Amino acid sequence: MPVSPDSKFIEAGLLFNYRSMTDYTSIENALEHLQNEGYTHHFIKKNNYFHCPEKDLNFKTHELEITEAYRYENRTEPEKNVVLYAIEASNYGLKGTLLN
Repeated sequence: MPVSPDSKFIEAGLLFNYRSMTDYTSIENALEHLQNEGYTHHFIKKNNYFHCPEKDLNFKTHELEITEAYRYENRTEPEKNVVLYAIEASNYGLKGTLLN
């Protein structure tokens, strides 16, 4: 089902505020783009929260918003498929990424 720009839905337990996204040929290119856009921290999914190790902060899902997502599929090795999420904790002025 196509998603219209600026629509909102839930993915990975987080609110996903969809906006048009550029297609990148590699995850490295997407990470570089996001870092240039200020997504300099990292998030790790724990049991029922997300952890930012650089700030040693834990977030509940309602405190975070996915602003961009990039899916990379490896046809020969499906176990190497990855999704890169750009995440914002706007109440903290924090932007980072999550690899899933």
